[in-house]
Amino acid sequence: MKEGQMVTVLLFGGETAQRRVIADKGDVVVICSEDEYQSALVEERPPSGLGFPREDVLEAAPVRKGTASERGRFDRVKAGD
Repeated sequence: MKEGQMVTVLLFGGETAQRRVIADKGDVVVICSEDEYQSALVEERPPSGLGFPREDVLEAAPVRKGTASERGRFDRVKAGD
């Protein structure tokens, strides 16, 4: 995953949230909120974030024909992507 990439993360209780990637450290992806990411850019500082297990970080699926229910809304990120 690339720094600044928007992802969806799985949270406790099955909830999801949109976040920005700060760093990809293999088994762990460091993420932050959009507000934190934008504030860090304006303030010219590194964003503060939390590490999430790679298996809990999802990428938006590429836009394809068909409905989201036909193809699944998100693709799980595979190790090494």
